[in-house]
Amino acid sequence: MRIPRIPAGHAALACVAVAAPLCAVRPWLLLLLPVPLLLTGRLSGDPRPAAAVYAALAAAGAAWLLWTDQPAGMWVTGAGLTLFAVPLPWLVGRYLRSAAALERAGWERARILENEAGLVADRARLRERSRIAGELHDAVGHELGLLSLRAGALELAGDLPGHRRAQAAGVREAAARAADRLAESVGVLRADGEPAPLRPADETPEDLVSRARDAGMDTALVRTGPEQPLPVLVDRAVHRVVQEALTNSARHAPGAAVRVRLETSADAVTVRVAGTAPREGEPPPAARGGTGLVGLRERVRLAGGTLRAGPSGPGWTVEAVLPLRGGASSGGAGREEAPVPPLDPHRRLRRRTAWALGLLAGIPAAAACAGYGLLLVLTVHQAATATLEPAVFAHLRPGQGRAEVEALLPESPLTRRTDGATGRECLLYRSSAQVFDPGSDRYRLCFDEGELVSAEAVRR
Repeated sequence: MRIPRIPAGHAALACVAVAAPLCAVRPWLLLLLPVPLLLTGRLSGDPRPAAAVYAALAAAGAAWLLWTDQPAGMWVTGAGLTLFAVPLPWLVGRYLRSAAALERAGWERARILENEAGLVADRARLRERSRIAGELHDAVGHELGLLSLRAGALELAGDLPGHRRAQAAGVREAAARAADRLAESVGVLRADGEPAPLRPADETPEDLVSRARDAGMDTALVRTGPEQPLPVLVDRAVHRVVQEALTNSARHAPGAAVRVRLETSADAVTVRVAGTAPREGEPPPAARGGTGLVGLRERVRLAGGTLRAGPSGPGWTVEAVLPLRGGASSGGAGREEAPVPPLDPHRRLRRRTAWALGLLAGIPAAAACAGYGLLLVLTVHQAATATLEPAVFAHLRPGQGRAEVEALLPESPLTRRTDGATGRECLLYRSSAQVFDPGSDRYRLCFDEGELVSAEAVRR
């Protein structure tokens, strides 16, 4: 038979339920009671069982004080334990539990955001690859179109034999089929919902800079090195570096001066776009998704080059180095990290933690104020109803009848105790009506068999 497993929080609560009543006969257990109370708050997820046990113990303690006719001081002590000593360790445990849950939720949130950032970066790289495929389609389709046109001219040439013209017709048809298949392939690769490009495929960096200048940007382009035709991937990568850098400058550094420099050598072409700090007085840039550089880095990588982007002094710099020969990359892309949006902590856990901290600080203060107020009220009540005047006490003598003595006594005593062995009943009274008089004595009167047997002053 399998023994059911008891949750640790319930076991700690059971220890509280057993140890709390024993504190009445073993007061030293009060020193150990905070330990199971703290464990109950830390290990138990549902506070309702603890609240039920707390209410039951408070009711049982009040009933015991009434049944045993305890003095007012015991009531004050019990109220202090009920309002302060018992809830405080439990609230500390609840706070520790909430803090641990908040920490776990934060790490889980960070893990989810990291995975989402990886997915966003992968999607940006795939989008850039589909854009590259579209640009290659434009370039290769143009060449296939020229090939088909020239083959058609040969097909119509009258000075060629018939079989040569038939071969030219076959070349023209093959070029047309290749162009159609290329268009179909690019259509499959194009991202869902991505519109076809509206700008000309042969747009140059000069065109980009000129259009940005016409829009109001302070920008200029400088070319150095020999003029030479660039491979398609390199040419489109140069175009994208300049385009993305100008776009980011307009978004994130409005009013900045931007300089574009193209350096061409026999082996590589270097694109360097540098910008100054944003102009003072410009509105702050809006938050963006931040995937443009991820796609740009993928574009440069596929062309066999390297990209560096980041702050440079008060401004920023984007620099790409692209080889002209044998640099195309076909390997897997390294994982780029996209910017992670700011972590928004779980509001519910944050509110619960704030409530726990507030209760942790507020309950002791409220309990202290309530205890002091209760003690003050009891003291005032005792001063009004349990004060035996010294002049009256001086006239009391052992042997007087109880009825005669009680006619001189105040409304009610501080305490009333009966000796079980002798049957003697003793009453305790205040000697001063001053509320704040800690040095006043107490008067104890003991009766036995209907007469006063002793009347003595007890030093406090």
